[in-house]
Amino acid sequence: MLLNGPIWILLDSSAFGGIESHVLELAKGLTSHDQLVTVMFLSSYKPEPPLMAQLRDANIKIEVLDQTYTNSSFWLRLKQAITEAKVRPVVIHAHGYKANILLRITRLLAVTDKIKLVCSFHAGETPTGRVRWYDALDRFSAFLTEQRICVSRKIQSKLPCSSQLINNFVPEASLVESTGNNIAFVGRLSEEKGPDVFVSIANQMPETPFHIFGSGKMEPELTKIKSNNVTFHGHQTDMASIWPDIDILLITSRYEGLPMAALEAMSRGIPIISFALGELPSLIDSGRNGWIVDSRQQMIECLRHWRALTHSEKMHIKIQAQQTIEQNYSTQVVIPQMLAMYQR
Repeated sequence: MLLNGPIWILLDSSAFGGIESHVLELAKGLTSHDQLVTVMFLSSYKPEPPLMAQLRDANIKIEVLDQTYTNSSFWLRLKQAITEAKVRPVVIHAHGYKANILLRITRLLAVTDKIKLVCSFHAGETPTGRVRWYDALDRFSAFLTEQRICVSRKIQSKLPCSSQLINNFVPEASLVESTGNNIAFVGRLSEEKGPDVFVSIANQMPETPFHIFGSGKMEPELTKIKSNNVTFHGHQTDMASIWPDIDILLITSRYEGLPMAALEAMSRGIPIISFALGELPSLIDSGRNGWIVDSRQQMIECLRHWRALTHSEKMHIKIQAQQTIEQNYSTQVVIPQMLAMYQR
């Protein structure tokens, strides 16, 4: 199943979110399967995107197109990278609307012969403003790439052409036993992620500690309405040292595909209570490895139920959560599927 040439992963990145987390695990997973991987960034930003440092730490090659090809316009840089490459890639896999659109324009420039072109769709929400038009162009030009990957059926339903559902994935991790009763929100503080819903639930459970890991434009508003049991920890570039302090994760989003935070938590045996969004009902078998709920009140009831369970009852749910990831959403399971798709 080994490919006989490099794989380029293409994206635009200025912060660290779900796409960046996915790209990091994809690059590491392909490398662990003896593939040659380069992560190509469309543009440079100040400060440097956090993903770059994490890729370097994993010894994965990176290239920034606007630094290497300074004399080319944005839309011609990928073409120049391909034509000047000592060894042409056998696959270019794009993530996010900017990278997806650039990849298709490069195909129209007739320089991608014998290169498999793949694009991934990650966003469950419909953006607003100018980005809405880019999102529409991304979806309606998707037929120009040979393989199209979606992380949820809802995202698939928005594409006007066929696509393949491939799960997000994370590496296997050790089971953690929380040191307390901390309830967590992990993600961007923006409307689609529903941090205001998380804070409203916290306000109804003042005796319980709630923790928010993330930053975003809603933070000033949230600090005004939060109760004293809510702590803001800001943006995190690495959650590894934080997960052991989390007892349970709430997903309070208004839109989702298959969030990486959910997979990272469950891989460590941290259960999730979530609304029925995207692929989360496929991930969570309610009552066995976590809970799917329909309302804020049900989420509060599940939290109180979880806190009332015995240690052995909690451990049973934690083990089921971890096994769900190992069997269906782990790097070891999904990367072979990705490699097989690259070769179709």
